[in-house]
Amino acid sequence: MQLGVSQGDGATLRTHLERLRASTGRVDARLRDAAQPLPAAVAPLWDVFVALSATRSAEAGIACTEIEAWQRLHGVRLSPWEVETIMAMDRTALDAAAVARQNKTQERNA
Repeated sequence: MQLGVSQGDGATLRTHLERLRASTGRVDARLRDAAQPLPAAVAPLWDVFVALSATRSAEAGIACTEIEAWQRLHGVRLSPWEVETIMAMDRTALDAAAVARQNKTQERNA
């Protein structure tokens, strides 16, 4: 998730690491880890998280009402474990974004 966080110049960490790979041939471990495909059992849940995450405002978490609406629209019923997992992924994504914002602010003030 941290690979998608914007850096000081507006480009994502993934973009920076891919540029490093292209110019030096060195592959950062974070890119290597991200290149591994998701296990088939969790890929559908990740897809739901990505779809829900794309509809929220910048710093707001995914609301339970949004998950409920997504289920109705798609004719899907998520289990309580799946909903809790999506909420945990969302908290992790928001935490990573907050750290990135804090780092960016510290860099500007340094």
